[in-house]
Formats: sequence, C-alpha cells, structure tokens
Amino acid sequence: MRRPRPILGVSVAVLVVAGTASGWGHGEASADAGSAGTLYVNHDVACSDTGTGTQSVPFCTVQAAANMAEPGQTVRIESPNNQPYSGSVTLRRSGTKDAPITFTGAPLGVGGSQAVLAWPGSAPALTLNAVHDVRVESLTVAYDDGNGVAVAGSEGITLDRLSFDRPVLSASGTGTAVDVDGASSDVTVSRNWVGAGYAYGARVQPGAARVTVTSNAVITPRQGGIAVSGTIGAEVTSNTVMTPCAPGISLDGQSSGAVENNVVASAPAQQSSVCPAPTAPLYAVSADSAGQVSSDYNVAANGTGASARPRPEYSWAGTSYTTPAALRDATGQGGHDIDGLNVPTLAAPNEHSPLIDSADADAPGQLTTDIHGVPRVDDPLVADTGTGTTTRPDRGAFERHDIITVPNGDTPSPAAGIAPFVTSLRTAATSSWGEALTYSIDFGDGDAPATGTPGDPITHSYTTPGSYRARIAVTDTDGASQTGSYNEAVAGTATPPTATLSGGADTTTDGQVNAGYARFTIPQPADAWEVAYRTVTYGDGTQDNLAAGAQQAVHQYPAPGTYTATLTQTDRLGRTTKAKATFHAADAFVPVIPQFDTERTIAAHGVLKLSAATLRADSDGVDAAQLQIVTSTAKANGALTLYTDGTTRPGTSSINFAPARTAVNGATVKVTPTGSVDIYNGSSGSVTVNVATVGLYSHAQFADTYHPAAPARLLDTRNGTGGVTGPVAGGHSATLTVTGTHGVPTGADSVVLNVAATTTKASGSLTVSTHGTSGSSVTGPYWTTGQTASAQIVLPLVDGKIVLHNASRSSANLIADLVGWYGPAASGAEFQPVGPVRILNTRTGTGSGGKIAKLGAHATLKLKVTGAHGVPASGVNAAELNLTVSSPSGGGYLVAYADGTVRPGVHSVDFTTGHTVANRALVKVGSDGEIDLYNAGSASVDVYADLLGDYAVYPVG
Repeated sequence: MRRPRPILGVSVAVLVVAGTASGWGHGEASADAGSAGTLYVNHDVACSDTGTGTQSVPFCTVQAAANMAEPGQTVRIESPNNQPYSGSVTLRRSGTKDAPITFTGAPLGVGGSQAVLAWPGSAPALTLNAVHDVRVESLTVAYDDGNGVAVAGSEGITLDRLSFDRPVLSASGTGTAVDVDGASSDVTVSRNWVGAGYAYGARVQPGAARVTVTSNAVITPRQGGIAVSGTIGAEVTSNTVMTPCAPGISLDGQSSGAVENNVVASAPAQQSSVCPAPTAPLYAVSADSAGQVSSDYNVAANGTGASARPRPEYSWAGTSYTTPAALRDATGQGGHDIDGLNVPTLAAPNEHSPLIDSADADAPGQLTTDIHGVPRVDDPLVADTGTGTTTRPDRGAFERHDIITVPNGDTPSPAAGIAPFVTSLRTAATSSWGEALTYSIDFGDGDAPATGTPGDPITHSYTTPGSYRARIAVTDTDGASQTGSYNEAVAGTATPPTATLSGGADTTTDGQVNAGYARFTIPQPADAWEVAYRTVTYGDGTQDNLAAGAQQAVHQYPAPGTYTATLTQTDRLGRTTKAKATFHAADAFVPVIPQFDTERTIAAHGVLKLSAATLRADSDGVDAAQLQIVTSTAKANGALTLYTDGTTRPGTSSINFAPARTAVNGATVKVTPTGSVDIYNGSSGSVTVNVATVGLYSHAQFADTYHPAAPARLLDTRNGTGGVTGPVAGGHSATLTVTGTHGVPTGADSVVLNVAATTTKASGSLTVSTHGTSGSSVTGPYWTTGQTASAQIVLPLVDGKIVLHNASRSSANLIADLVGWYGPAASGAEFQPVGPVRILNTRTGTGSGGKIAKLGAHATLKLKVTGAHGVPASGVNAAELNLTVSSPSGGGYLVAYADGTVRPGVHSVDFTTGHTVANRALVKVGSDGEIDLYNAGSASVDVYADLLGDYAVYPVG
C-alpha cells in the first residue's frame, strides 16, 4: 500500500565550528521567512546585537538572538558570503509545547551560502542548558575539540537534520556529535549526518529518559556509533552506522527500550592506522539491560559469506553471537534480523536489496520520512517482508525510491531562430517502478509552465529575443520528483550584433611607443548574449579566438608593413558580421650613444660586410640602423653604396668622396638581426671607412617617435643667435641649449640638427657632443680653408644641451639649425624604412616629370615623395633622403623644405666647384606630399635624391 508523499525542498544552512562545512543534505528549514516571529542573524550585512533582529538590521551573532528568543519565535541564521560566526552558543530560553523556539538555517536553496559558527575550543559548539520545547534544525556543526551539540538538563528537545563535520581524524577520537546528559528527557535526535572522527555519534548519559535516536547516519565513530546508558524508554530506530572498529549501537546501565530497523556495517574498507581491525560487536546490549530491551528487524552488515565476518555481530547480556540465527535461538531477539551482506556506502539500498520494504513500520520512533526528508514508500519491484500497519519502510536511514529518468541536456528543435520562433521540446521520462508520471516545463521566459503527461513533444513560441533554458520537473504518483534542463534555445534578433574593431600601437604611460605592437579594442557588442564566438585575424597569417565580453587583442607584427586585421563575429544563429582595421606596423627610434664601431679599408669595387652585431642592431625587432660614415685616404673619386646584404645592390650612393678630402654623411640602411649590411666601394681606388651607429629603428621595442620641426636657426655666431657672438676659435667650443625652445620639450631624448661651419680660416672639422655626459659625440662636416660645409647630425640629449667643438687650428663661425627631435610622445611619427630608391635624377628626368634639365640657379624643384615606393599617400610628415649634387660647375648650397611653406635659411647640402657631395636630409613634407629643393648657387646643378624612409603618424583605419 502506498500513500502520496510531499515534494520536499533541498536547501540547508550551516552552523559550523572550525573547519569546512559538510556536504550533507539540503533540507529546507521550516521557518517562515516573512513571519513577525522571526529573528534574523546575518553578520554579512549591517547588523547590530543591540537591536531587535529584524531582516533589515539582523543580529550579528547567534548568541545575541538566543538571548532574545521568545516562545513561538524562529531564529534564522544566514551567511551569504560564507563568513563564519565565532563563539560557542548557549541556549537558555525555552518555548512551550504549542509554541516552541526554533533555530534554523536560512532556506537559501541548493548551492546557497552556509552560516558558519566557528569554535575551536573544548566547549560544545551549541549547548541547550536547562531549556524545554526547543527545536534545532537544518544546520551544520563542525569543530576541533569538545562536543558538537550538548543537551543538558533539558526536555522537549528536537535535533533534526543537522550535519556534523569533523575536519581532523584522531586515533582515539574525542568529542561527541550529540551528547544528552542524564538530567534530560523527551529528546529526539533525528535525521542527522555525523561525519568521521568523533568518539561517539550520539551518546545518552545515565538518568536520561525517553530519548529517541532515529533515521541518523553515523560514519566511522572511534568509540561508539550510538551509545545509550542508563536511559528509560530509549528508542533507537532506522539508523545507519558505518563502524570499522567501534560498537555500532549499544545499550547498557539498566537501559530500557527498543532497537529496530537499524543497519550497522563493519566497513572494513575504512579501517586504517587510526582504526585497526576491531573485535567490538556491531550491536551490544548489556546484561543489566537485556531484560528491558527488544531488538528486531536490524541488519548486521558484516561481510558476505561465512568466512567474511571479521567480528561478532551481537553481544547480548555478555555473550557474543556471530549470526542473527544464533542470537534468535539463544535469546528470542532479532527474529527478523539479516546479515551476510555488505553495505559499502551511505546511500539508498540498491534495487532488490533485502533492506527494501523489510522493516517494522510500527517500530517505536519510526519516522514516515528518511534522513533526506523524503517519505517512506513501497517498492513495487520488491516483495514486502516487513510488518506494521503502514507502508513498509526500508531498513536504515535511507529509503529506496522510484528512479525517475529525465533526459537532461536535450536540445530544443529547432534550437535557434529569429524571434518569434516556435520550438519543440521532448518530454520523454521513465519510472523504474513503472509509475504514471506528470511533467511541468518552465520555458524560462516568464510564460506559464506547461503541464501534462510525458510522451509527445511540446511546442512553445519564444516571442522576445533572448537566450532561454527550459527546465522540466517530472513527478510520479508517490510524489517523487526529478528535474532536468534543456540546452538553451536562442530567439535571435532580426539582425546580428554589429562587430566593431579599432586600436593603435601600444604605448607606455610616458609616451614611448612599440610601433609594431598593435592593441586592438573590441567592445562588448549590443546583444552580447547572442554572440557565439569571435575571431580576430591579424593579416599576417595568425589569429586569436576571443573570450566573451569587451576585449583587447594585442599582437606583435613580425615586420613593418600595412596589415588589415579582421574581426569575425559569429552569432548563435550562425550569422557572421565583420569589422576591419588597418594597422601600419612601423619603427620607433632607439637612441644609441655614438661610437665608431668599425674602421676598415675597402678595396676598389670591394664590399665590406658589417654584421648586425657589429652595428649594435641585433636587439629585438630592429629593422634599420642610422649610421654616420666618415671616409678618408681615398685613392680616387668615388662613392659608397650601403644596402642590406643578400639584396640587389641599388643604383644609389650614400657618401661621395675624393682624394685628399675627408667626407662625412649619415645613412639609414635596412638590417635584420641575422643579416649584414654591405658597403660597396664604387671607386677605382681604395678608401678607408669609419662607421658609427647613432640610432636604431625597431618595430618591437618601446622607443621614441619623431617630431619634425619647421626649420629654425638655434645658433649663428655671426650675429649672436644662440648666445655666442663671433667666430669660435680653433680648439674651442660653444654650448647650445636645445630643449625648451622652438617646440623642443625638456623630455626630448635626441635632436636632429643641420650644423655648418663658415668663414673658415683653415681646414678642419666640427665635433658635436652631448652635454652632461662623456663619450657621446658625432663628427660634423669637414672643410677646407674658406669652405662652407654642413652636415645633418642626430645626437642624444641628457640635460637638453649640446656642445659644438671647432676641431680646426683656426676660427670658424658655427651655425646650427633645428630639423626635429625624437622623444616619448605618442603623437609623433613612426619610421617606415624603404629602398634605398632613387626618386630624383635630373640627368634622366626621374622625379622631375620626365624633364631632363639641371636645377637652375635660384630655382626651385618640387619633388613628390608620397604615394609611391611604399610611402603612404597621406599621413606622411617627413622623409629621409640622401641628396647629392653631382660635379657642380660653381659653389653654393641646396635648401630642402616642405612645399607650401616659407623657404628657410638653412643649408641642406653645401657644394663647391667640381666636387660631388652628398648629405643626409631629414625633410619635413608639405601637406601635398611634396618637398621643395631650392638651388641657392650661381650655377645650374644636377641633383639626385635617394629615398631611405618616411615618417608618418599612422592611425588604425
């Protein structure tokens, strides 16, 4: 016969003293959260022990609530953040039979937070001291020493569905989970879970009366599972005790009562060094109690087979019995006991187990629910062998129930569509007992659940865009229920979420830039729930898969160049949207303290190979080196060409030289960390070469950007500009402040200058040094007597000043013109090496619109530098050129400047009659992408311009 059972909740709060809370059951507390008689304890919010314990201002401690509780009130303990309560709690206030005081954990649901009372001392975690009509339920108690719950001099006490967790096992075991003293009576200890490590699971002291211990689970007690001594009217019913060494259930000291429906298992697999092989019986009733105790329908799970029983199963009145039959024959007790089986786990018995439907339903203390709070029911697959006037319960604390199988993780069909869309959900479910089932499906969108009988699929229309997970609950005729959930159904928007991609080069807080390291920004899209996955391809053959939410995708590009990154966003309906961003991987400038790295003589038409290590260009991501070259002892006229080893030698020149003259020039050349730079001597005679590195360009280092300036004169000793008036004597120096003027900030790391010497009285040269340090200098122009000579130099800055030293024997006027500066400012320009490639040759018409003609005296030539040879069509603000004047028929100089601006009074290349000369020129570019070349000489000249690279501010497009 069956009777319906309620569907019970599965939540538990926890009262814990030191250690980790148990994972036992989730029984719903009986407190009415909204009742006026509820006192709240929650120290995770603004709380007060001097208040009244309302939900808005709860008590901070459990003790404070215990001190205030009145009959009929419930003390509800909460701790959503799992923070422990500290202190041993003593209850001294009583209820009445009709209005007990209840202490309970808050019904926070499965997976909810647990209330924790931490107490590592020897006092009990919870003491009921001389009280009556108090109920403590749905808590967890754990601690290091002492007892868990102590009942002292109290009556009308119920301890229900508590979980006791002991974190440390000990050989002897100390403490008792539930201790009832001899002055207590009418105490019920029900449906509790006692973890391992205690001396006793439940212990009743002599003098107590009417103590019921029912439907509890006790794991590996060290001295006894349930021990009753000197107690009148004890009821020990339907407990399950796993006891590898100690007695499971014992009654002594003239106790009276009943022992029925219990399962005590020897659990040999749990024996260890702290629990050796036992000799204690599973059940023990002393001689002074045997005449007042009845025992039946118990289970001695002491192993299977006659040889597998490692210990006595019973001790009755001082005599040991190894089987129920022996006990029955000798004492008349245990007439329906069974043995010869293993109970390896604390769980419901397996189907067809002898434990099923074989208990005494009318046993004293027998509950209608098991340890989990679910009803005792008949199993239709097992013949009833128990007795009683109600449904046959199973033996022990755990009841076997119908197994309802609900498909979990089924996918709606279809699983996705544009809202509104109709999908179908399976309702297949089975009962192991063949019972009739009903279902309730919550579609997850707020619509009313659908109910019915499992079988055919049920359809539902999702009208609002969103992601929904439907859940199904299936219930049998006894009230047993099982739940399951479906995979998500996606009701998509009419259009897929928009993909967005933007970004730029990575920068430091002080403004340095890694010009080849892209930082792409991908915001969280609208309707982010609809996005399934996103992938960004970087345009260089690599890609990353992105996590959900707003992201930054960072990527180091392998070389300078223009790359298109693509964000591909796929939504849950399989639709894709894309966003693109163009990233210009370029180079930033790494200042180098100049030093001549090599001096070699190159034979006529010979090649000198310089390794990247020699040029100090073998660090991360270096693509080019900025060099200063000085030639001497030339045997014939000629020129040097610098180019990357392994590439075709270009038809350009880097420096021109002549016998008996020392020449100097700067050059920028591409280099790789594993490659070399070749220097070709195009002369018919040998020449000696000194090479110094003055800067590097890297796409993988945080370094400086370039800031071109409108050419401005910083120093002219002829008129006192710069603070020095009159020629600088031979062997003397002039100090010039560079920063803090003409837009050069104090934080600039390097400066680009055109320096010149004029009205020279003897041959010589100019050395330019960094002020405030030693060993950082470059060689400026060399000159002969009476010659005006200029050179463009790059020099690191320390304190914002430079020193110009006249290395001649006689005086010379010195000139310094600002070209630009390098520094940590992200708004500056990044470098893109090209070529070298000749973009102007007046002898062939290259760069001059096909017109073959010299640049006339006092004439200007416009030269387009953008939109070709790898130079962007826009965004370029400076170009690095090598300008050459070939065999001029007269003396003079060239001025290179941005088209559309006023021509400055600077010298870009100084030339004398008959001598071919070249000079590096870092020139600001006009807004039209052109530069102007002005011939300030008195004769027409042929001009070459070799492009070495460009500077641009590269936005991400």
